[in-house]
Amino acid sequence: MHGTEALTLLVFALGAFAIPPLCGKIRIPAAVGEIIFGIAAGPYALGLIELTEFTSFLAEFGFAFLMFLVGLELDFTRIEREGMRGLAGALGVAALFFIVPLGMTLAVGLPVFMFLAFSAVSLGILMVTLNECTMTRSKAGQAMIYVGSIGEFATIIVLTAFGLYYRFGFDIRLIEEMGKLGMIFIIAYAALVVLRTLIWWWPNAFSRVVAAKDPSEIGVRAGMATMLVFVAIASMMNVEAILGSFVAGALFSFVFREKGVLESKMASIGFGFFVPIFFIWVGAKFNLAAVMNVDILPLLGLFLGITLISKIIASLPLLARGFNLTEVFGSALLFSTPLTLLVVIARIGEEVKVLDEQMASALVLLAIVSSILLPWIFRFVMRKQLSG
Repeated sequence: MHGTEALTLLVFALGAFAIPPLCGKIRIPAAVGEIIFGIAAGPYALGLIELTEFTSFLAEFGFAFLMFLVGLELDFTRIEREGMRGLAGALGVAALFFIVPLGMTLAVGLPVFMFLAFSAVSLGILMVTLNECTMTRSKAGQAMIYVGSIGEFATIIVLTAFGLYYRFGFDIRLIEEMGKLGMIFIIAYAALVVLRTLIWWWPNAFSRVVAAKDPSEIGVRAGMATMLVFVAIASMMNVEAILGSFVAGALFSFVFREKGVLESKMASIGFGFFVPIFFIWVGAKFNLAAVMNVDILPLLGLFLGITLISKIIASLPLLARGFNLTEVFGSALLFSTPLTLLVVIARIGEEVKVLDEQMASALVLLAIVSSILLPWIFRFVMRKQLSG
């Protein structure tokens, strides 16, 4: 390891350690603070972080780990409990998350790829905000989590499919790549059948996976192995690694329903070091010169406006689930804070050369602004119900 890489690793480690407590004091998401720290320490500011192959590898691993944890968040027990009627309703709202932004994106003349940013849904900020407001067990909170879970899953799938389209175009190669995408789900289903059968026959042996205390930490090893296997399969098939890690997390979540302790252990490893490295790295790649341009502020306002309007329209069917207008507006606010996925979409958009540096920087800025501003507005809008 070279001296510059050692310094960069030290800066990463210190940032991952110090930022969350500071963010807790000023009540902003840790990921936002880590991105801001990366911007300040990166090559476009203080120059403490050098973007090398080593740091890129650490960031990519953190990225994969993050997507695994996103898949692990899916609550299949809740999905099954809601039944087909609940699933159909959630799918309808999730479909509107894509249809409405697509129409608005085309109407204002933005690149079609941008509708993915306006339609993205993620559980991260939503879960944190609901937990802080003690709404996770309320009827409205449960419905938001359920719809958010479906929306997040759909976002990952659609993003992967569009990534393939922009890489290979609309020809036979795209069909081949979509076939590979389908193969990942077939492999995941086969793994699911095998695991469920093995657990049926040897439940005691597999109980170690979710055991609270296990000297060998078999559960953590199994989770890491599953993630890396599916990341490797996705990479060998030239499919986005995020799909492989996400599918691995979802597979684990489906098989091991009582995963509370294991999920906590995996989250401790991921959010304790590897995921912060990814967000700090994203900040370090953020070109300050791109956002200092005055043209980016109208762009940011346009992006935020389209996101909010489209999410409000898409959330209106929640009225049929017993929501009032205040709860619909509050839901739209939290559905408009896909911090992690906005960063991912900006990264993929640059990779496939659909977004220029300024557009990608505006998306990262949107991720930061929406994650700070919209949860605060949510608390203000819902203050009467929260106090009641």
